[in-house]
Amino acid sequence: MPLHAAAGTLAALVAMGSCAAAADGTYQGRLRCAEIPSLTVAAVDVDFTMTVRGAAATYQRPILSYDGHQTVGQETGTGSVGADGSVVLQGGVNGSLGAFTARYAGRLAGAHLDLSGTASFTRPRQYERTCTISLDRG
Repeated sequence: MPLHAAAGTLAALVAMGSCAAAADGTYQGRLRCAEIPSLTVAAVDVDFTMTVRGAAATYQRPILSYDGHQTVGQETGTGSVGADGSVVLQGGVNGSLGAFTARYAGRLAGAHLDLSGTASFTRPRQYERTCTISLDRG
């Protein structure tokens, strides 16, 4: 490989690493999802926390009872942060009140991140709902 090509590759790798490192931190905000007809009595509006370390992300948020008054579990997941600021999270829960998988995607804009995605339920019945997440790095 010619020296100038190797230097260009090295510069690109350093830039990608610094972009990922610049995103490091804890992001907090809200997850909002529509209610599930004839199953839940309210829309979901709960705290959401995401932690970024390099190109890896983890998240968590409380799972509420059907009436929305009690925390009965926790959705957790992992994901990736691209050099371009793209974020993809995947997770879910499998518990006594049901099971679902979730996928959220968005793009960092400085210290702010908006994500959207779906929660796909398999239990107590099949249902898919859209969710939005708004986060800021603290």
